[in-house]
Amino acid sequence: MSNSASKTQPSSSSGSATGTGSTTPVDARGTVRPGRLRVAGRDYVVLPVTVYRRMARLAREPHRDAVSYARESIGRDIARRRRAAHLSQAAVASRAGIRIETLSRLENGRSNPTVKTIRAILRALGPSRSRR
Repeated sequence: MSNSASKTQPSSSSGSATGTGSTTPVDARGTVRPGRLRVAGRDYVVLPVTVYRRMARLAREPHRDAVSYARESIGRDIARRRRAAHLSQAAVASRAGIRIETLSRLENGRSNPTVKTIRAILRALGPSRSRR
């Protein structure tokens, strides 16, 4: 922080942070709430260094398309559940009434499944203990 940090005043919009050496407030659930400072008429947010570093690291990572991420996530979940049930792709595909190639494409995140197909696959996999 620059030398101007010693001249900071708490922002009227927050009330938590008081400048250098202040602690970042934590709510009842343990969630870190950033403090606010007003320096030279501008508002700033004060974060713990660990939170700042995590946010900076995430900002450097390439952004992913939401549809492709969802497709890959669904595929990983299906494959994980199938392996946990000790079933082959052929067995699940047969029980779900779909082609093995369709299941393979879904598990590898190369296809957009319909809700009907996902439901058929989940029924073929049987009840899951992890469902809430």
